[in-house]
Amino acid sequence: MSASNKPLSLRERNRMRTRGDILDTAAELLSSEGYASTALEVLSQQAGISRGTIYAHFPGGRDEIVREVYLRIADAVYVRGISLRDPLTDPGARITALATALVEATKEPKGRFYGVMGPDLVSALSDVMGSTSRSFEELIARDLKDAKDSGTLPEDAPTEALASTITGAIRAAGAAAARKPADAEPAVAAIRLLMDGLLVRATV
Repeated sequence: MSASNKPLSLRERNRMRTRGDILDTAAELLSSEGYASTALEVLSQQAGISRGTIYAHFPGGRDEIVREVYLRIADAVYVRGISLRDPLTDPGARITALATALVEATKEPKGRFYGVMGPDLVSALSDVMGSTSRSFEELIARDLKDAKDSGTLPEDAPTEALASTITGAIRAAGAAAARKPADAEPAVAAIRLLMDGLLVRATV
């Protein structure tokens, strides 16, 4: 059995579970109370985990925890977006799949902060924010190029500017779902309508 396939020990499993509990609780606090109220004392009480244990997992304290929570959700949104997008061939559907991945995350209690961030949280995450948006923008630009190649988007269409604009619309859809989860499906539908309108107009 290789080292990578070796079963985790009970201690390692417990450590991973505790770390996950800390991050889950922090995500819920960020979404419901905001960054300023996500203090370690509150996190300790909500998670039922001592501050000493929290520091053992996250020596950098709150800021390290918040970054880990953000990166965990960002990575999950990216992976989900790829899994939804890759089986599709239609550029509009592929782009809409990315919106679906984001909205699925931000409508949930643990992910709402990812859709709507206060200035204090933006400041705390300034060094790690935006990686998923940039990756999505690159994928969208690629899909728009495919649309050009297939003749459904004019050759002179500003692909990069369109990709940036569509990425902004997807972020707005995520924010709408975060503020009101019932708006999740309409938000995704709006992105699909935008894409249908963009590509249909190119064939008229």
